[in-house]
Amino acid sequence: MKEVKRESSVAVYGLGRVGLPLAAAFARAGFSVIGVDINKEKVDSINRGEKALPSEPLVDDELQRARAEGRFYATDSLKDASEAARYKLITVPVMLNGAVPVYSALDGAVRGIGEGIKKEDVVVLESSVPPGTTRKHVVEALSGLGLVPDVDFFAGYSPERIYEGRALADIEENYKKVISGAGPRSLGVIRSLYLKVAKKGVIEMSSIEAAEAEKLFEGVYRDVNIALANELALLCERLGLDYWEIREAANSQPYCHLHKPGAGVGGNCIPVYPYFLLSVAGGLGSQLRLVELGRRINERMPISVVSAFVEQFIIHKRPLKKAAVLGLAFRGDVDDDRNSPSYDIIERLKSLQVQVRVHDPFVKKPSRTDIQFELTDNLKDALAGADGVLIATDHQAYRDLTYDSIARMAGCEPIVFDARGILYGKERIRVLGKGGPVAQPG
Repeated sequence: MKEVKRESSVAVYGLGRVGLPLAAAFARAGFSVIGVDINKEKVDSINRGEKALPSEPLVDDELQRARAEGRFYATDSLKDASEAARYKLITVPVMLNGAVPVYSALDGAVRGIGEGIKKEDVVVLESSVPPGTTRKHVVEALSGLGLVPDVDFFAGYSPERIYEGRALADIEENYKKVISGAGPRSLGVIRSLYLKVAKKGVIEMSSIEAAEAEKLFEGVYRDVNIALANELALLCERLGLDYWEIREAANSQPYCHLHKPGAGVGGNCIPVYPYFLLSVAGGLGSQLRLVELGRRINERMPISVVSAFVEQFIIHKRPLKKAAVLGLAFRGDVDDDRNSPSYDIIERLKSLQVQVRVHDPFVKKPSRTDIQFELTDNLKDALAGADGVLIATDHQAYRDLTYDSIARMAGCEPIVFDARGILYGKERIRVLGKGGPVAQPG
């Protein structure tokens, strides 16, 4: 990296699906950026100019441009990055061990920052965390070095608000940036920083804890409402009603916003946030019954989907020996399979002695190794000889499928079950939430 002013340098700790787009956004805004990650293999790959996040438009291109201009490089030295950059943005995740938050990665990043921090440096946590995390694990941890918050250093919390596949646009254009600070001076510095990249401006929260809770509430709102959709769709299954028809009519009222049902809720966000809130509530002796129930409903959806799928074979008195599961990613048109409900679907089918082949056009290597199955990006290979086809992910690649096209590739006439509703209205395809059996050949 060419000689740059420390005052205009940003270090981004954690080069994942949040950190890399954030680094690209600040590079586009003219900052010199240091990407920090403890994965040396990833760091070396980025410094060689290799693509790090091909699923995010423009991110790799912007980082490579900044690298060519001498304004971006990656390092695995947390201390060196802290010494070189005034602004330190943390995107390393707080994970779950069961339902218990694990702070080891965050604590490690803060220790590294503390080894190189200088007076009037700025530290901002962007990862989704339980309320109280920033104050305890960042502000108080750095204060333990003899630094006074809002005097010797500035700190705060500003949650990432990105949707995979459009992360850079979300940071720069689509949303206001929620910000908070450890005090008025911190808030002012953080406001000035993010106004350089957030074109829609900022939302200033009254406290760090309020900003932390805001992010979790966004995700929990979606989780609970998806659970409601799933429960109502399963009721329609039993009543012989069409949830999709009812949903469209109900949503014609502006106060009603029924969500789409599906095979479950995946990713590293929505399935995690309820447990962050539940952990905090439990420590206060409080209960979040609706939040907890919604999470349980969504976690059980893969089993409900497989049951509805298998029921079609029982109704039509047909064997299910081979199944094709379409989609391993947790959401359509991304290559992220973390916490994907597809894994639970595969596991359930295998427990029923069904041979499973999985297709996904984006996921090249499963993140889980405890379940053995064949993964292919060739749809015809995945469908060949399948007794049943279960659509688990709403990839655009599946939207043009018809029963006849599936049958041609399968070389037979399989039962097709769409657990995402992307083929709703097409003949001879059973859709989750549309009650009653679909006519199949005997």
